[in-house]
Amino acid sequence: MSSTGPKQAIYNSLAGVAHALGHAHRLELLELLAQGECSVETLSARTKLNFANASRHLQILRRARLVETRRQGKHVLYSLAGDAE
Repeated sequence: MSSTGPKQAIYNSLAGVAHALGHAHRLELLELLAQGECSVETLSARTKLNFANASRHLQILRRARLVETRRQGKHVLYSLAGDAE
């Protein structure tokens, strides 16, 4: 059985999502983003995480394709992936 086949790609993708959901801070960030788009600064303040930690958790969620970003001036705004649909 090939370890690089389509099934393995699906398993790897699901493992990435499971990893992203496997931390309380990331679940809290997702809950806040379910209420609307936010900047890292706002999310950091609302979760009481420092900027670096909030940013790191958001990057993990982004790699798992659970959140999306858009730039507005100097700020990066995060929202749930597929939230526009």
